[in-house]
Amino acid sequence: MTAPEAGLRFQVLGSVAVRRGGAPVRLPGTVARRVLTLLMLSPGEVLSTPRLAKAVWGSCCPATASNQVRKAVAQLRHSIPGAGAHLLTDGPNYRLNVSAVESDLVEFNERRLRVRKLAESGVGEARRIEELQAALSLFRGQVAADIVDADDLESGPIRAAARVVEERRLAVQKELISLRLRSSPPALVIEDLRDLVAQHPLAEDLRAQLMLALSLSGRQADALAEYAEIRTLLRDELGLDPDHLLAQVHEAVLCGDAHTYLRAGASPRDYEQQSAITEFDAGRQHMTPRGHKVAVRATCTLPHGPADFVGRREEVDTLLRTARAGSRGPGPLLICVDGMGGVGKTALALHTAHRLAPDFPDGQFYVDLHAFSPCERPREPAEVLQVLLRSLGVEAQRIPADLDCQVAMWRARLADAKVLLLLDNAASEAQIVPLLPPGNGSLVLITSRRRLYGLDGTEPCPASRMSAGDSRQLLERLLGDGLETQAAEKLVDYCGGLPLALRLAAAKLRSRPTWTLSHLVDRLTHVRRRPAELQVGDRSVRSVLQLSFDALTEAQRQALCVLALVPDTSIGVYEAAALLDTGPAEAELLLEGLLDVNLLEQPRIGYYALHGLMAGVTAGTGEFDRLLCGSGRRSALRRLLAHYLAVTSRSCLLLGRPDDGAGTGSDAVSHLPEINSREEATEICERELPAMVETLCASRQDGFFVAAAQLARNLRFVLAPEDGRRDEESGGADDAGTAGAREIEAYRRALLGLAAVCRGAGLPERGARLTATAMSAAGALGVRSAERVP
Repeated sequence: MTAPEAGLRFQVLGSVAVRRGGAPVRLPGTVARRVLTLLMLSPGEVLSTPRLAKAVWGSCCPATASNQVRKAVAQLRHSIPGAGAHLLTDGPNYRLNVSAVESDLVEFNERRLRVRKLAESGVGEARRIEELQAALSLFRGQVAADIVDADDLESGPIRAAARVVEERRLAVQKELISLRLRSSPPALVIEDLRDLVAQHPLAEDLRAQLMLALSLSGRQADALAEYAEIRTLLRDELGLDPDHLLAQVHEAVLCGDAHTYLRAGASPRDYEQQSAITEFDAGRQHMTPRGHKVAVRATCTLPHGPADFVGRREEVDTLLRTARAGSRGPGPLLICVDGMGGVGKTALALHTAHRLAPDFPDGQFYVDLHAFSPCERPREPAEVLQVLLRSLGVEAQRIPADLDCQVAMWRARLADAKVLLLLDNAASEAQIVPLLPPGNGSLVLITSRRRLYGLDGTEPCPASRMSAGDSRQLLERLLGDGLETQAAEKLVDYCGGLPLALRLAAAKLRSRPTWTLSHLVDRLTHVRRRPAELQVGDRSVRSVLQLSFDALTEAQRQALCVLALVPDTSIGVYEAAALLDTGPAEAELLLEGLLDVNLLEQPRIGYYALHGLMAGVTAGTGEFDRLLCGSGRRSALRRLLAHYLAVTSRSCLLLGRPDDGAGTGSDAVSHLPEINSREEATEICERELPAMVETLCASRQDGFFVAAAQLARNLRFVLAPEDGRRDEESGGADDAGTAGAREIEAYRRALLGLAAVCRGAGLPERGARLTATAMSAAGALGVRSAERVP
């Protein structure tokens, strides 16, 4: 079948293209191309505008999506001569009306159906081989290759539709190999089989065909080696043994009986033989098409839980209590364990799943969905369902290629079952929905770096940082007792409650026998170097957290870079607005988005904190260097310093200090929180003291000595009014020296004074931080660092 010279030809079995009379037609922009691609992948099917919009924008459709889809259809009709006869409107929906002459996909489907009819009518193998080869010759590469490769949308509707076509292509390839294996010298198909096995290493039917071809070609040892390889792969990847078909082929090869096996027609299933969708009688018993009951096979594919799991008592108790309470409505109980990368979500979920296993006697299943895995795309539901159905004992050849049929088979098999399903590393709600078992007796544990609470009835269980006590216990479990107390405390602090960081630190010490714990801690002192130091082999804190950074939008990445200037401190919406140079509403929207993907924590309403290790990873990116080169960093800190000066100056006035107008910067600050009483003045300064201290210390590097000194004096007055008054009465820096030296000396004195107040208020860490910064400033002046403030 070839298109007439002047006719249109819609091609999607490769790069998306439209040809007229053999010449390519120039297609419009991205929106129109994606709309056309989904229509071409669903020939004759009526597609709604929302579905087409999802193919363009995923789950984040703009408010104008419907209008843009309609505009894209109009562009296609205008750009493709004669397209109006094929691109039809059906109410608010659209469909592509094309024949086999006008569409390579329709021609492919018709040739597949023709092969089936030929087989049913008993036509010889040569004719069927000819049709199958003609069907495969229509492919010019991966289905919708240029669109699928660029399709980074969460929903991936185009990718899902393309995958269905690819599955049908694979079925044709398998049938063609099977026919050639019986009708030509087996050695001629070995090369093609090896190519297919390389593309689908876990496909047992392909491996069985390769074993038969090798054995029939006199290469029995190679055939047995293929069996050993697939058996190892299945056990390592899926925790399964080869199915009975592969076992039969293995036995035939061992017995040198491959010819008899092939003549008996026991080769892999013929083309397009689908697993019949199971039905139920009135008692909802699982039935095969012949009416025989099929029992659900109790299976456990859970990986071993971590042997050194410690702590998390409150979270484990919450998970156990929630799971055993059961679902509050129809359907399985869903529990989402979410948290930042490296916080121990999988370990927590596995530990809990093993404790809950006896409560789910019909099976416990584990699947890694690869939302955040290096060099891996998130797994499509169709791929995951194949794994799950195989673990239920369904033969690979009986699993349908169509996603809807797979979902029906999965749900039918588990209709009356009570199972536990652990979906690890999930990307989105859309990835999860097709995998949910039916009934309300099952449990689905989900782990994700995102907060996936959009599914009805989901019970959230955030995985927080490990406490200092649990972190110390884990270190002792990993390294033994007798750790250097001070060094261990610093290491726990530097790792910030991330079990991954602690494990990598312990692994690094074990790999460096000459290192001490103190030496490792010294190497971790610098925040920016810390993530790179926590690396052993191909595992590292940087690689795990970098995946989260890379998945952000451009605006979110820029916001995270700016927030990395004040790591591990809690800042409010107004401070973030000052840093980001935006309004509080816009800042809050960005912060909430970062909170939803667990890259920020929320210690209290309206306040957000960035983990120190995440700040270190962010600071090591090229985007950070580009955004916060000298001028960018200075501008952000200047705005934050001005904000804090305005806040503390307002607080000082409410607490009774006369307004001298020095360094308030109130005119330059657009947005300030409400401070209307002495209590509010003290409260806001105490609450934001950690971030203010970080800002004071960062000011030394950027030379903001005058403003920083004023901020330190303001804070000293608010936190200790009497001490602050004495400081003002005693005067500032000496008049000797240059103006620059006087500014640094005033800065140094102000920091030392505030450090003394912090120590007196029971904040020794803040005091030590300020003192160290003051001493470094003193070193620059040649002033003795031991000098005391009166």
